[in-house]
Amino acid sequence: MKLPIQAKRYAFSQIVKLSPIVGSKLLFWKTFKYRLNLENPQTFTEKLMWLKLFEDVEFKRRFTDKVKAREYMITLGYSHLLVPTIGIFDEVDDIIFEQLPRKFVLKCSHGARLTIVCENKREMDYRQTRLQLAEMMAMDYSLEHAEPHYAMIHPRIIIEHFIEPSTSNVSNEYKIHCFHGEPKLIEATVDCSIPKQQTLMLTSDWQNTDYMKKKSSHDEAIAKPEQLEELLAIAKKLSKPFTYVRVDLKIVDEKIYFNNFTFSPEACLYVNIHEEANQKLGQWLELDIGKTKQQVSYARSK
Repeated sequence: MKLPIQAKRYAFSQIVKLSPIVGSKLLFWKTFKYRLNLENPQTFTEKLMWLKLFEDVEFKRRFTDKVKAREYMITLGYSHLLVPTIGIFDEVDDIIFEQLPRKFVLKCSHGARLTIVCENKREMDYRQTRLQLAEMMAMDYSLEHAEPHYAMIHPRIIIEHFIEPSTSNVSNEYKIHCFHGEPKLIEATVDCSIPKQQTLMLTSDWQNTDYMKKKSSHDEAIAKPEQLEELLAIAKKLSKPFTYVRVDLKIVDEKIYFNNFTFSPEACLYVNIHEEANQKLGQWLELDIGKTKQQVSYARSK
């Protein structure tokens, strides 16, 4: 008998609470149909899994927290890269929607994709939005894909101004993969506002790598942004403390904005790159396999 989806998710979360290693091995097997090698990882996905489970989780947690990440950006002198906030709230009931502008973005501090974009407040159902926010705030995101650095982050709601391009420009995203403090690959997504957006993986000098599996029948060249050197300089400075991190930036109307730090892209289950690329990217990561493996607590902080 097949279990309902909710029951499967609950069962998996209980496994992760007991052992994020076992949870990760289950996810890996389900995705790739071969065993995760944590004793001698070779591929990009295997090494990302090792870093996720055994590197200093508490250290990375400080940068995964979206509120603390903003504070870090300010200390580095990068406040001009942050989307201006309207407010940061501990409770859903503290938000007075009537006082918000017509357009805004709601983000939870403790997980990925916990975002609500409001492009017209008149069309927003406040009651439904509060219920959705309450559900997001109650979620322990670390249990979704066995990602310890999301555990014990104090959940808060960040309300940001809605940044949109003018009629003559588009919004482009640049996810910069940094290995040992060096920006080496750029996932560029052109015009994030359209459903059939195109993403390519490029080198730091803007050459297409063909690492990504094609998602469409055509390949269009992505124009190199005028701010490429600035994007790379920002990513280099931000990634300096980490073995690996993806620095997510975007450009709107020629202005660069910081999105977030990503330590486990695609939950370390990179299915959209070719196996040859998986092997090559793995060679760029040097791990201290002999280090003491730490235990991770999944207790929710107060």
